[in-house]
Amino acid sequence: MKIDPRPLLPTTTGKTPATDPVQPANLRQGARFETVLSKREVLARRSLRGDVEQSSSVDGIAAQLFGSTRSLEILEYVLHNVLPGLDAETEVKTLAHELISEEIDMRRSLEQQRAEVQA
Repeated sequence: MKIDPRPLLPTTTGKTPATDPVQPANLRQGARFETVLSKREVLARRSLRGDVEQSSSVDGIAAQLFGSTRSLEILEYVLHNVLPGLDAETEVKTLAHELISEEIDMRRSLEQQRAEVQA
């Protein structure tokens, strides 16, 4: 086996930087960035304002959605369909069942009293 001697690497006396130095940002570029950023903020605010105005409009919302009949239906659905499948401790389920049942009973008695007063 023969080993060929290779020439040594040339040595440099001056160190070369590993990366290029960072150039300072141009003032005009900073101003352009700020204007673009402020435009985006204004557009976002306008969009959010439009969303809030649209969500606060009451057109097309039926009063029956907030009536006692609908809320009783929802409470009974939660009591019979959601609560049994809930991944919680037995004590928590029992407490929730009692609370929802009490709320249903209270709403039914209020409806009955309201019907008696109106009659």
